[in-house]
Amino acid sequence: MRSEHTNLIDRVERRHISVDEMIDGDSSLSTTLIRGLDILACFLDGSETLTNAQIAARIGVNKATVSRLCKTLIALRYLRRDPQGGFKLAPGLLALSYPMLSHMKWRRQAVSLMQDYADISKGNVSLAVFNGADAVYIQTVGDITNFPHVPEMGMTVPVADSATGRSLLSLLSKEERAEKYIEVESAYPGALERCQERIDAAIETCREHGFCTSYGEWRETIYAMSAPVGRTSDGLVVTLSCGIPTYRARKDEIESDLAPRLAAVAENLRQFNIFGT
Repeated sequence: MRSEHTNLIDRVERRHISVDEMIDGDSSLSTTLIRGLDILACFLDGSETLTNAQIAARIGVNKATVSRLCKTLIALRYLRRDPQGGFKLAPGLLALSYPMLSHMKWRRQAVSLMQDYADISKGNVSLAVFNGADAVYIQTVGDITNFPHVPEMGMTVPVADSATGRSLLSLLSKEERAEKYIEVESAYPGALERCQERIDAAIETCREHGFCTSYGEWRETIYAMSAPVGRTSDGLVVTLSCGIPTYRARKDEIESDLAPRLAAVAENLRQFNIFGT
């Protein structure tokens, strides 16, 4: 089981779509821009520093091209040089994300209720939205003390393999879900075959009970639950999730108490109309 989890997580974190594959889909795309962004995406697996050679191997281009692209990204303040050698992400990326986050004022309005629930559950509570075939966390509260895995803002999880992703799917129409499945299968071939029954069950429980659960499926040390919230006025689909270390809660406790409480928090957020819709 540990090997399967490790392999899946590694495959997700190192997922890479080649330039040729993208261009086959649309020849008008800029290969130079794709490769530049590919370099930034190399750090998604949590690597703090990468050398020229490591980046070249990951994106499949020669070291001279990587050197030129990295120099450009440094000039744009999206990369910086590590004093010990290699490249690191730069604070300019945070500045780039600020305009988007600043327009999500509802994130801050949800924090109080999220923190109250985090105190009760002894878990980390997050808001998440779709990011292609993944879900991305946009707000997290909780206590990281002795916590095996913390979903920091910007972290992604695959839609098919997570309670968070399945909860988001429950908010889609049949037509929207069919389109999302195409996106998921393109990014993670075989994911639907592996997870379809669990996805369907999660969508049903979200609609009937307001939540779905996943026990060690994505991260084996974490029990996860998620409650769909709704859509923002500009079309983002939002869910509320909580992760709890396996040693802190029993499955029956989650199903009978903690998960219904999370669904109640999601309902309160809807009643407060935090999206202003």
